[in-house]
Amino acid sequence: MVAPTTALVHLVLHPKLSQSIALLATTIGRDKVYRLIQYLSRFIAWSLIRNGQSDVAARWDGLKNGLGGGRKLMRLFKPAEHLQSATNLALRPVANLNGPGQLAQVTQLGRQLCYAVFLTTDSVSWLNTVRFLRFDKNKLERLNRVSMKFWLFGIALSLVSSSASMVKLRADSRRFALSAEVARREGREKGPEEAAAAEGERRERGRALLAQRQAILSQLVMDACDIWIPANNLGYSNLNDGVIGILGATTSYMALQTQWAKHAAAGLRKTQ
Repeated sequence: MVAPTTALVHLVLHPKLSQSIALLATTIGRDKVYRLIQYLSRFIAWSLIRNGQSDVAARWDGLKNGLGGGRKLMRLFKPAEHLQSATNLALRPVANLNGPGQLAQVTQLGRQLCYAVFLTTDSVSWLNTVRFLRFDKNKLERLNRVSMKFWLFGIALSLVSSSASMVKLRADSRRFALSAEVARREGREKGPEEAAAAEGERRERGRALLAQRQAILSQLVMDACDIWIPANNLGYSNLNDGVIGILGATTSYMALQTQWAKHAAAGLRKTQ
């Protein structure tokens, strides 16, 4: 009896489980998990319908719709977050940035504003769903199209912003590589301890640049996948629910990995 109890205690107190609980305790963590299940459900429902199992598919479709409505509720006040981010970006000086840096900041500002409008109109649509507001069918369709268009515009601006950030990062990396080479040559004239400390700082800077590159590439991939969802809803593309489900599940998993890594890093700092 002792062995199973000990194993259960180890399982309940396992660091990975604690990290999962910490992730699910956050709104963004739950949202990414719900989104992953939502788009997987969309794919599964499409696959079942193709195989003639409409009754089973209806259950997965109901799960998809339920999670979609729940996510809208969790995002009810999220436009304020995007408006605050847009304000902070607008207050940053642009004159001291180069061309790609200016483009990245301006398009990021536009992205935040587009997401604020998208989420606001999406919340108004949800209020109609729960019958707090009453819109006729045509007005609701127009509202949903406006919502999808601003989502599409926001993702498009994010793609431009990430591309410009990548160009800027490449230029920064080249300058860093040149300065590091010069510093190494000059470091031969310094003492071993001073040279080692300077080399450690350069390696730390190099790791930071690599992490930034990985973050930008991940954002580019997610945006390149996500942009098809509003485009499809607006009729600009004709992808089936299976493809949309896979694209949405892929980006949800990538976003969930990012949040998992953040919580893992936070947990590591606490133990140090």
